[in-house]
Amino acid sequence: MKYQCESCDRLVKVETYVIEDGVLAVVCPACGDWTRAAPSLSRPAPSGSAPARAEEPASRGGDTAAVAVPAVGPAVVPPQAARPGVTALRVIRSDAPLAAPPALDGDPFQAPAGHCPKCVALMREDAVSCSACGLVFANFIPEEHQPSEALAREWHALLEAWHDWDVHDRLLSQAMLRGELAMVGRLYRMRLARAPSDAQALRGREEVVRRVTTASPLTSDGPSPTTARKVKNVVMGSVLVVALLLLLVLVQVLRGAL
Repeated sequence: MKYQCESCDRLVKVETYVIEDGVLAVVCPACGDWTRAAPSLSRPAPSGSAPARAEEPASRGGDTAAVAVPAVGPAVVPPQAARPGVTALRVIRSDAPLAAPPALDGDPFQAPAGHCPKCVALMREDAVSCSACGLVFANFIPEEHQPSEALAREWHALLEAWHDWDVHDRLLSQAMLRGELAMVGRLYRMRLARAPSDAQALRGREEVVRRVTTASPLTSDGPSPTTARKVKNVVMGSVLVVALLLLLVLVQVLRGAL
């Protein structure tokens, strides 16, 4: 590596150097002057700080040439500058026990205050009906929106093992077989109304939507056999009535012609 000496302006090789307080200082082999990375720092003292220089006879003539010898003594390593924009990551152990679900006040089967008692949407204080589902609050009957005994029992058991997704999955499967997915979705919405950042409640609500949309095409492929038979009978009766009317009109026309 070469550098330009500040005293003699020569481009010379780095042969003798020291590091003081994190600043590199090199000596010019031509003029013997010191050059530092930070000119504001004072030059190293002649005694002790300057590196030892061994003199050897030159290959030609009687002159002597200075041979660079690394500075004796421990080199001071400059402190590394902090890397901007680096954020320390918090390490989370996978075997750490999960925190217990927060204890929520109120009936888990009733919407909290400030929410529609039917769809659990936010409502205004002066509103008389829900802008989301159209419910007139004065006409709401709580008994009509209560889960079945089986679902209520399973939901209470789920609250005791809230962080275990397998329990959520079993409850969803049982509710799907009984046709209670809509009620389970309502229970998850009421949970989110009390704890909006509950990850398990968010996942459960999305799973309810996924299962409902997946099962809907299976139940809407076409009308049931009973409905199809009724429609066929109505169509055949209508055709028969129209045929009789046309026959009567034809008979009247023939009588008038005679």
